[in-house]
Amino acid sequence: MPLSKRIYELRKSNGMSQEALAEKINVSRQSISKWESGETIPEIGHIIELSKVFGVSTDYLLLSGEAESLTNRTKQLEEQQENLQAKMKKEHVKSFRILSSCFIYAVALAVFFFLQLPLPYLEPFGNTLSTALIELAIVFFLSSAIVIEVNLQIVKKHLFTVFNNEDNQNENKENNDEG
Repeated sequence: MPLSKRIYELRKSNGMSQEALAEKINVSRQSISKWESGETIPEIGHIIELSKVFGVSTDYLLLSGEAESLTNRTKQLEEQQENLQAKMKKEHVKSFRILSSCFIYAVALAVFFFLQLPLPYLEPFGNTLSTALIELAIVFFLSSAIVIEVNLQIVKKHLFTVFNNEDNQNENKENNDEG
């Protein structure tokens, strides 16, 4: 937004006439009119006075479009960064779940192969193929139950973390909006 439009909008939003503004900064009403129409630009001393009268910074008056576009671009970049961090966290949780599941199944296979050893206390069950399949089914069932429980705990922990972070972000936004 150009300086001329910014002066006009600030004057209107403060409920001032051109005469009232001119009085406050010791210039003529015609000067205000020329500034608002873009015919002339106020001198630096008058820009400082305008910033005091409207309660804004001189940067706000002078850097009209640039400051706004930088602020908007910064917000966009922050949102992109948050989205990327959330995506990375999600991928990390997914990888952790896969690795923990693989580990549990590897331990289950080790237990199964241990059960296939000729051990004296397993003699009453015999070493037939049906016994091995039953043992495999039991080991697979138990390991699947463990995998499901572990994955549920991981997801629960991740969701708890996500919800806490969202709550903290919402509180920070509310505090920033108030301040």
